[in-house]
Amino acid sequence: MRRKKKRTPSSKSNTILLIVENSEVEFFNKYFKAYLKNEESILVDCIRSSTAGKCEITNGNKMTNKVHASLLDDGYKAVFIMIDLDTKCFDTERNHDCLLKLKNEYAPRYKIDKKLEEKFYLFVVCNEIESWFLTIDKNRNNTNSINEDHKKVIKKLFNVQRETDVLDKVLAGLNTGKYQLDFNKNDSLQHFIKKLKEFNSLK
Repeated sequence: MRRKKKRTPSSKSNTILLIVENSEVEFFNKYFKAYLKNEESILVDCIRSSTAGKCEITNGNKMTNKVHASLLDDGYKAVFIMIDLDTKCFDTERNHDCLLKLKNEYAPRYKIDKKLEEKFYLFVVCNEIESWFLTIDKNRNNTNSINEDHKKVIKKLFNVQRETDVLDKVLAGLNTGKYQLDFNKNDSLQHFIKKLKEFNSLK
């Protein structure tokens, strides 16, 4: 007789799992995870969509299985899948210009069991995660423009060429208090915190 899979104790029952594009996991694990715990009393874990180096967020079947396993076997309180509006995860070039359109296109691909739907959320970041980084710039009033190359702007801000150098400088500044994220400058960053709070209050 086949053994039933043993369920993990509910040590994750107060934690929200974030599944992100591979390049973004460092930001969450090296800064935002601690920030959310200390400032908002929200516990999160963050993992890459794939361990093979290829973004799998647009793979509906794989992500559906991951969401189910995270909720049923690992006992997470909720699961967020996070995708950039300007994501490079698509197999073909896409130019989405609306968060709602992208969400409406991809949400149906995740076939989440009806009993678990209230614990799942597909979150779309305005442009790219770099739009959140740009909120540290005190000379900018807003970072929501989808017509702006945020990666290019932030590289210029830090006078670096490589994306990894950008992340290193952002994390160093945030962790020492030199920089602070300004939620008022970015709608998607504000909305992210709001949705986390809503899901954190689930019983």
